[in-house]
Amino acid sequence: MSFGEMLEMVDILKRADYDGKYGPYPNPNVRKAKIMAKVVKSLHRNFGVRRSKDQLIKRWSDLKLLEHEQYRKIRRVLQKREKRLGGHPSSEENRDPPPREEEEIPPTQAEQEEEEDVVEIVTTIGDRDVVDPDPFTSDSAQILFGQIMGCNLKLKNLKKNINDVIQKNKNIIDVLRQV
Repeated sequence: MSFGEMLEMVDILKRADYDGKYGPYPNPNVRKAKIMAKVVKSLHRNFGVRRSKDQLIKRWSDLKLLEHEQYRKIRRVLQKREKRLGGHPSSEENRDPPPREEEEIPPTQAEQEEEEDVVEIVTTIGDRDVVDPDPFTSDSAQILFGQIMGCNLKLKNLKKNINDVIQKNKNIIDVLRQV
């Protein structure tokens, strides 16, 4: 899962209060299923990937419980975006920004400086990510290299499929010539 996809997922889940920190909700399981369906649709619309709800629930859990640093980076990018855009667009599920979690350790000076170099993906237009022109870090470069490699693999598969169709057409033409 790319950084941009994780960013989109965390953004939606935080805005919709997926973990239910801001209230008792009637039918919490139904509510969570609807929120996760929004994430599935958004990832498909913005990134062209189909992920199952179970996959995304597992990824969300892993981010929060096992991948503290990655989760912290995503939250910082979202906070920067919020400051720059003046908050999220109004939404029926929009609430006050969540308070800092108790287990979260305040970032050190070095982490804050590192944070300033993290590439921030702003939005997706069609199939292209619009990226803030901040300097790239090696982590952000690795993410982009991974995305390039994924695109190259898709292109290779498309070329193979095109060549297969061309060959099939040639075979059909040869058969028709013999008739």
